[in-house]
Amino acid sequence: MIQRYGFFAYFSDRPDAGYGFGLYSVAHFVILAAIAAITWAICLAYRRMDDTNRTKMMFTIAIIILVVEVAKVISYPIFHDGFRVEYTSLHLCGIMIFVGLIYAMRPSETLGEILYAVGLPGFIAALVFPNWTMYPLLNFYVFTSFTTHGLQIAFILMLIFAGQVRPSPRRAWKPAVFLVAIAIPIYALNLAIGTNFLYLNYGSPGSPLEILFDTFGSPLFLIPFAMLAAVIIAIMYVPWLIIEKKKERAKH
Repeated sequence: MIQRYGFFAYFSDRPDAGYGFGLYSVAHFVILAAIAAITWAICLAYRRMDDTNRTKMMFTIAIIILVVEVAKVISYPIFHDGFRVEYTSLHLCGIMIFVGLIYAMRPSETLGEILYAVGLPGFIAALVFPNWTMYPLLNFYVFTSFTTHGLQIAFILMLIFAGQVRPSPRRAWKPAVFLVAIAIPIYALNLAIGTNFLYLNYGSPGSPLEILFDTFGSPLFLIPFAMLAAVIIAIMYVPWLIIEKKKERAKH
């Protein structure tokens, strides 16, 4: 059954242009403001909790994100034209769902670094440059996209706000290695089956990656893409470098 209109309309079924909400429209900014307010409230509540309740909240948020993502994936064969491999969660935000879930079950310094330096900028970029603007606001895929990305940002920031994740420039190589480790096999998979996971074959519409792809073409755009990723990771560690420098000066 194909849903060309209504709550479960999917991008392959969308009608003429003008059906969706506008990028950087009033509605877009209102949603971003709401996500920011909810994130702030979650961070405040989490910081005030004891360790037992923090563990419960971590796991609860991680499970909610996973359930929403699973619901989105299984909606395709139910409401649309069957299951396709590109519907699986092999984009960065989808992969980070499982990184967050593993962290909730077994927190580690390395996973914290990856969530912060790879996940956080990725989720923020997804909200700033959403590729689901072709949908109306009252749409299942708009709801799930804003919900999962917003909760993932809240999940990471609450850990930082509570001091459980303390990124260090000395560990910046770990997120970089993680990106390379997932990019190589996923790029090979893209070539083999014609998908575009991690946007390694062409840029996401409306994002800076689309500009890089249009300028350099594939696969040459992967060079500035990799450079951009390295710069973003470096920028993510600038505040922590400043903090460490101040602590060192305070000791002397």
